[in-house]
Amino acid sequence: MQIRSNLLPLGVVFATLLTGLLISYSQVKGKQIPSSVNQNWVIKRPVNIASLANSNYQFCSQPDPKDWRDGAGVCFNFSKMGNRVNGYYGYPHSDDFICIRGVVNGDCITGEALAISWAANQLENRPESLFKWDSEGRLILSQGHLITTPDDNKDAVKWILYRNASLNVEGFYQYNRPRMTSPSQLCDWKAK
Repeated sequence: MQIRSNLLPLGVVFATLLTGLLISYSQVKGKQIPSSVNQNWVIKRPVNIASLANSNYQFCSQPDPKDWRDGAGVCFNFSKMGNRVNGYYGYPHSDDFICIRGVVNGDCITGEALAISWAANQLENRPESLFKWDSEGRLILSQGHLITTPDDNKDAVKWILYRNASLNVEGFYQYNRPRMTSPSQLCDWKAK
């Protein structure tokens, strides 16, 4: 009888915790998150770039940091017009980015990419075979070749055009607005 009386309060505590967990889960499934839930906990919604309206967007591999930073993780900042996108993919607050334009299918973009190479950031290796541009393995490039410019000297900016580019942003977070530099300011496709 003593064992039974000790188990009863333990069972009540367990039942209370289980009930609270089930209520919280059902509210999360219905997108109603109670204020008692930690606000750092983020629910990822599936995003389909192809279904977005024509506009400017920013998607990043990590949630919006809600601070001074323009983004977190690796980001894709782009404009969408119909089934075409034009933008760049890279790491915020760095010189590590690459321009991309192409056709969108779901969360994948296929087209071509344009990399900038200058004295401080020389891209000597321009593989023509397939390779992953980023450590996340989201951007795959091939068929790269150097584009020469009329004032081609040692310190000049050089461009590498990759005729085959494939970017997958599945699982990325959509930010409420683009905060990174506009693609039109970084990507000069006219000279190519």
